[in-house]
Amino acid sequence: RSTAAVSLSYLNSGDIVETTWDQPTGTGRQFCYDGACLSAGWGYEFDERICAGLNLKAVYDRVLDYTSSAVALDIGGLYEVDLEAISRMIFRSGRARNLGTSLTVGLAVQNLGTAVDAFIDVKEKLPLAFRLGTAYRPFKNRLTLALAGVKTVDSPVKTQIGLEYWLKGMAALRLGYNGVMADIKNGSSIDDLSGFACGLGVKYRSYWVGAAYTPFAGLGHPLRFELGAEF
Repeated sequence: RSTAAVSLSYLNSGDIVETTWDQPTGTGRQFCYDGACLSAGWGYEFDERICAGLNLKAVYDRVLDYTSSAVALDIGGLYEVDLEAISRMIFRSGRARNLGTSLTVGLAVQNLGTAVDAFIDVKEKLPLAFRLGTAYRPFKNRLTLALAGVKTVDSPVKTQIGLEYWLKGMAALRLGYNGVMADIKNGSSIDDLSGFACGLGVKYRSYWVGAAYTPFAGLGHPLRFELGAEF
């Protein structure tokens, strides 16, 4: 069984005060950052425990009058762990004990690609990343706990942690920590919040909407919104 998906992400920083080395308090001008990513994905379920997929994406960035674009490929797979078999092995009993609803392990390689247009005069290398993570659901369709490690070619392993709790199967509360963003600090009042995020989502039938608060040093207090549908 296979599944296809299309997504569009867009980020606008809003107005940012322009500063220089000679005018650290501002030049009197403002600028903004725009970024967009259009992606198309395909996944295949080999059996009830193993699935894999790939995602082709086009990325566009703009700062002031400077632009850059790139194309890249993400590939990955998921494995659904047999908790009943693990229970029998641990407790050496023919009767399986309840270890939770599901445990999923995932592996992905992201940003296999190249820059198409140079940013000013340089074609930057894409941040090739390797991800390994797991998601555990102790209660069916209610609570999900996630833990992942991310390794890019030019930085050490960073940790990511997430929690999602569904209320009545219609509303979700979310908390997270992204170690990749935690080191981004600029001496502002939100430095201590860098890497943390919270959000909520609402689902009705095959449609959903989500919102997330992701404090970011240098950009202030970004709010992210998501709209989705299943067909």
